[in-house]
Amino acid sequence: MKKIDYIIKRIPCAMAKKYIIEHHYSHGCHNAPSPTYGLFDNNNLIGVLAFATPCSENVRASIFGADYKDTVIELHRLHIKDITPKNTESWFISRCFKKLKQERPEQQAVVSFADSTMNHTGIVYQATNGLFYGMSAKSTFYEDKNGRLRHPRQNGKNITVEEANKLGWSPVKRKSKYRYLWLIGNKREKHKYKKLLKVNIQPYKKEGGE
Repeated sequence: MKKIDYIIKRIPCAMAKKYIIEHHYSHGCHNAPSPTYGLFDNNNLIGVLAFATPCSENVRASIFGADYKDTVIELHRLHIKDITPKNTESWFISRCFKKLKQERPEQQAVVSFADSTMNHTGIVYQATNGLFYGMSAKSTFYEDKNGRLRHPRQNGKNITVEEANKLGWSPVKRKSKYRYLWLIGNKREKHKYKKLLKVNIQPYKKEGGE
């Protein structure tokens, strides 16, 4: 990849959310004040990476065990405009991980999920040496009146079909997701937390998709 002159900096959650609503297929982003980073070409925002606490405590606890669930965070949303050189996404991800670790040294792992419903398999995650730990179960999400995908768990509470109907949300079936994780500590920390892993690391699935 040729030299990149882009700038990466922390941005307000509201700015990240506006960009994601406009450009990401989900048209939505968590409101939580987790770190969000922007990719800038001069003063133009051309990409966003948003971290978030995973909706399910079980997801966080599944990585190292319940005692270490607070060390796990999710790469919640990622989008870069199609005007950048090859490998910009992996370049952006790796640098955001470094910034996250500087800001939150207690974080030891990042998890993320590639949505096979959208023909995503996590090729860019593989390019950043993400560890593949299998497929999630199929699930039912909801789609609101604006076309935004809504997780079936909101604010720590499972949303029933009846409650979704009252909100004007329609259930949509989603396929399994490819699950990835990264250890982001220093050498000593990676050695420690790799031993604590509760998930089964598997070879990458070589399938079509992004």
